[in-house]
Amino acid sequence: MYAQPNDWGQASLDTRWAAAVAEFGMLLRNSPNKGMADWAHCLQIAREAVGRDRSGYRAEMIGMIEQAMAVAP
Repeated sequence: MYAQPNDWGQASLDTRWAAAVAEFGMLLRNSPNKGMADWAHCLQIAREAVGRDRSGYRAEMIGMIEQAMAVAP
């Protein structure tokens, strides 16, 4: 028996962060599997999933997304 999928609102911050990182990678590579992913969505879900960022790595990643957005075609 399969578990029922959870609503996005029930996803943990870490799961949401992982989704932002995966979307970022697909956008950087212009993956044929990116579906409807776009830079604005990637940045939005990353910003919403920062949580406690003790080392500043998530803030740094958000900066990379913003930089990539600025130069993306």
